[in-house]
Amino acid sequence: MKPALNLGAWRHLNGSEGGSSLRLPAEHLVTHAVVVGMTGSGKTGLCTVMIEEAAGSRVPTMVIDVKGDLPNLLLTFPTLAASSFEPWVELDHEDPTPEVRQLKAAELAERRRAALAEWQIGEAELAAHVASSSVRVLTPGGTAGEALHMLSSLERRSPRWDSDPEAARNALTAAVSLVLRLLGREPDPAKSREHVLLSVLAERRLASGQTADLGGLMEDVLEPPIDEIGALSVDSFMKKSERKALAAALNSLLAAPSFASWRQGTTLDIGEWLTPKDGRTPIVIVSVAHLDDEERALVLGVLLEGCCPGRAPSLARLAYRHS
Repeated sequence: MKPALNLGAWRHLNGSEGGSSLRLPAEHLVTHAVVVGMTGSGKTGLCTVMIEEAAGSRVPTMVIDVKGDLPNLLLTFPTLAASSFEPWVELDHEDPTPEVRQLKAAELAERRRAALAEWQIGEAELAAHVASSSVRVLTPGGTAGEALHMLSSLERRSPRWDSDPEAARNALTAAVSLVLRLLGREPDPAKSREHVLLSVLAERRLASGQTADLGGLMEDVLEPPIDEIGALSVDSFMKKSERKALAAALNSLLAAPSFASWRQGTTLDIGEWLTPKDGRTPIVIVSVAHLDDEERALVLGVLLEGCCPGRAPSLARLAYRHS
C-alpha cells in the first residue's frame, strides 16, 4: 500500500458527519496547494498535521515559518510523562513553587493523553514518531534556533561546483544579490555591473577550489586578477574609482556588528538539510518571524533561489505579500 497522510476526521460542507479519516496519498504532493480559512479556523494546525504525517511517510519537509508557530513541532515528546511538560508550563503568577508546577504539568500531560487517545495515538506511536523524524529550527539573523550563514554560497565552497556547476552558480547569484541589497545597490544580475563584477570574481575563486569570502572579494575588486569582463577591459567595464567605492561599501558592511549574525551558523544547503540521517526523516523549519519586513524578503529570496532556481525574485515577492 502506498503511504498516505491521515489529515483527520472530515465533515460535509453543511456540517453533517462525514468520516473518521481523510487520507491524502503522499504521491499527490507534487504541485502547488493553498490552505484557506478564517483566523482561528485551524490552518496552522492542519499544516502541522501534514508535516508530521509527511515525516511518517518518509517525506522530508522544509517549511518557511513567517508567524513563529511551527517550532512547536519540537514539543512532540516521546512520552507523556509529566516531567516532559514541566519546563514549558505557563502560570499566571511568577516564581511558582515546584509543587504547583508539577501539578500543572501533570494536568497538561493527562489532557494530552486523553486527546491523543481519541485518535488511537498512545506512547508507542509517539515514541515511534520521535525516533523516526528529526526537527531542526533555523533562525537566520538570530540565535534563538540554529544560526544560518546566509552568504555560505559565497564564503563556503560547495561541492556542487564540482558536480553541478549550474546549481552552484544559481546559489552564488542569489548570495551576490543579497550582498548588494544589503549595500542598497541594484541587485538584478541583468542590470547591475556591480553584480556582474562580483559574480565573475567570486566564480573564478570558487571554480578553482578557493572560497570567496567578502574580504577576499574586496581585495579582488580593488586589484582585479583578470584583464577583461566580457569583451571589455576591467577598467572600461567599471572605472577604478567606482570599484574603490564598491570596496569601501563592502568593508563598511563587513565592519557592521549587526552583519556578523548573517555570516555564522549552518551552511545554506537545502539538499543536505533534507537528506535523511540515521534513518530519521528531516523536518526543517526556517523561522523568519523575528525579522523585519526587509530582512524577511531578503532571506526568502535566497532560500527560494535554493529551492527554485531562476524563480526566486517573483516567489519571494509573492511570499512577502502574503506573510
